[in-house]
Amino acid sequence: MTYTETDLVASIERLAGDGLAALSQEQRDQFDQFHSGGAEAVDRLLASLHLASGMRVLDVGSGFGGPARQVARRTGCTVVGVDITPAYVHAAVALTDTAGLSGQVSFFCGDIAGFDPAEFDAGYTMHVQMNVADKKAYFTEIARRLRPGARFATFEVCLSGDAQPTPPLPWSLDGSDSFLATADELRATIQSSGFELVEWVDETAWVRRWFEDLGRRIAAGGTQATLPALLADGPTRMLNFAVALATGVLTVHRGSFILAR
Repeated sequence: MTYTETDLVASIERLAGDGLAALSQEQRDQFDQFHSGGAEAVDRLLASLHLASGMRVLDVGSGFGGPARQVARRTGCTVVGVDITPAYVHAAVALTDTAGLSGQVSFFCGDIAGFDPAEFDAGYTMHVQMNVADKKAYFTEIARRLRPGARFATFEVCLSGDAQPTPPLPWSLDGSDSFLATADELRATIQSSGFELVEWVDETAWVRRWFEDLGRRIAAGGTQATLPALLADGPTRMLNFAVALATGVLTVHRGSFILAR
C-alpha cells in the first residue's frame, strides 16, 4: 500500500511551525495539491468544466482537498471529494474547516459506489487512475454518478511507450500498484465508458517546466510544509517522476469530455 502516511495535520503544523488556521494560501499550495502542476493545473481544468455557482461537483481521488477547495473558491460550486485513504480525508476535512469552506466542500472516505446515480453536474480526476487496474469500470462508475450532458475533466499521467518509470513514484512505492496506460489507451477507455471527447491536450512540456521551477516555488512559499516533506520517501518519488517525464517515459494529458445524453 503506497498511501501510508498518518497524522498529516500534526506533520503539517510541525513543519510549518504554526497551526493550520495561520497558514496563507500560498503556504497551503505547497502541500495540498497532490499532483504535478499544482494550483495552475486545476485552473487549466476549470474552463472546460463550464461550472456555475450552485452546481454540485464530484472530485474523485480528492487527496488533501486542495483542488476541491480551489474549485469551490473560484466558482461558488458545492464540491464533494472522495478518497480511499483515511488520513488524506481527515487532513482534507481539517484544512477545509480552517479555510472556512466546510459549508461548501465535503469529503468522504471510500469509493463512489455510495453516491446516487446522476447526483452531480460535473466531475474531475487528477492523477488518480495510475492506481486503477480496471479503468473501464472506474470511469463507467464515475459516468453513472454524473447527470446526462455533464462535463468531466481529467489531468492524468500516461506511458509514452513500453518502458516503465523507476519507482518509487508519487503513486507507487514499488510499482506493484501502478497500472499505467498510454494516452491513446486512456482516452479510448474514457470514451468507451460513456463520454464524448471535447479536448485532449498533451501537457507534458508545461509539466516539465513546472518541475524545473519547483525549487523556486517551494522557497517562495516560505514553509517547510511541502508535499515531498509529507510523503514517505517524498523527494525521491518526486525526482523519479520528474526524470520519467524529462526522458520521455511518461506524459501528462489533460482531457475534457461530456457525458453522452
